[in-house]
Amino acid sequence: MKIIRKAVVMDSTQILRTIMRIAHEIVERNRGVEDLILVGIRKRGVPLAERIANAIYEFEGASIPVGALDITLYRDDLQMIAPHPVIGETDIKVDISDRTVILVDDVLFTGRTVRAALDELIDFGRPKAIQLAVLVDRGHREFPIRADFVGKNTPTSNRETIEVLFSDTDGEDLVVLSDIIEDDGSGPASGKAGNAKRTGKAAEGSGRGNVGGRKGTGPKRSGRCAGKGKAKPGAGSGPKAKRKAKSKSRMKRGAGNKRSSGPGSKSNR
Repeated sequence: MKIIRKAVVMDSTQILRTIMRIAHEIVERNRGVEDLILVGIRKRGVPLAERIANAIYEFEGASIPVGALDITLYRDDLQMIAPHPVIGETDIKVDISDRTVILVDDVLFTGRTVRAALDELIDFGRPKAIQLAVLVDRGHREFPIRADFVGKNTPTSNRETIEVLFSDTDGEDLVVLSDIIEDDGSGPASGKAGNAKRTGKAAEGSGRGNVGGRKGTGPKRSGRCAGKGKAKPGAGSGPKAKRKAKSKSRMKRGAGNKRSSGPGSKSNR
């Protein structure tokens, strides 16, 4: 499978503005920052949560605790992803009971990742409320989950994907729309193999044609060689020709008898 980028959804400036807008919406909806905690879903939800916390600090002057959540062991496809999955660290240093948790992720897709994160959060306590903030919502939901704060809605197909890149983890700030190219074995190598198979079958078929007397692709014989040992079609090859030959021979024998019995023959002398 290959990922081919085809369009830029957000550049670094647009990402900065979007994060600032999400930060303002969070403060406005919760009427301040009291009892708030930001929890990012690994991998790129964590740097996004940290940036939102920094943005809130810039215009509110208040620090919000930030935690990290690894949902690997809570996935519903854990046995399908790898025999030995890599488990990251979950780091939540404050008690979430009776607090409003802002769950942060980079892309909202089917909702299965968020479902796993909700299950894990409940193991840490009983929060007053859980709200979801995402940078991009690409649709295709499979669970009844909706984000409370969305940076940008970007409709996609099942053959497309959204890549979110942060300088903290990827060296650049960028959101791109990419195509997913499945490797179905129709590449140049398989094409050569198919041509070789077809060539082999053609050669095999031409060989069978020569053996069976049909026209093939083998070397042609010269006229002399082809004519050796074979009767040429002519006057003496059919039944009619044989009968004509017999009648001619009888006529010759009859003519000879007449000449021998005439006056000039030796027997009448």
